[in-house]
Amino acid sequence: MAACAAATLLCATLQPAARAYAQAAETFPQVPLPEPAKRSHTWALVSLVSGVALVAASFPVADAGDRRYGDYLRATDPGRITQLYDEAVLFDRVATASIITGEVLIATGIYLAFLRRPEPPRVSAMLGPARCGVSLRF
Repeated sequence: MAACAAATLLCATLQPAARAYAQAAETFPQVPLPEPAKRSHTWALVSLVSGVALVAASFPVADAGDRRYGDYLRATDPGRITQLYDEAVLFDRVATASIITGEVLIATGIYLAFLRRPEPPRVSAMLGPARCGVSLRF
């Protein structure tokens, strides 16, 4: 009896499970991967290029302001002194505004190009047994 039980257990351990041969013969099913949503980087590039242009343009404007200030220090005519000082202040303010705006545009371009995630569509229709038929997002 013990020999029969040992032989049965030995045969059971050597035999593969039911349908194991059939499952091993099949290939794995192909699971399609969803393609990432394509988005345009036009606004990011426009923002980056215009920001770099504004930052680069601020240096000659600041240099012009420095030259006006140097002329202001050497001037002797009171009317000309006032005009040169006002021009130096104007150039310095324009250069400051240009560099700050350029930096904001560069940061915006970096955000649009690399950090922003695409939003899901506002209205979508999905078919499936466990899904809502129509979805509306506010």
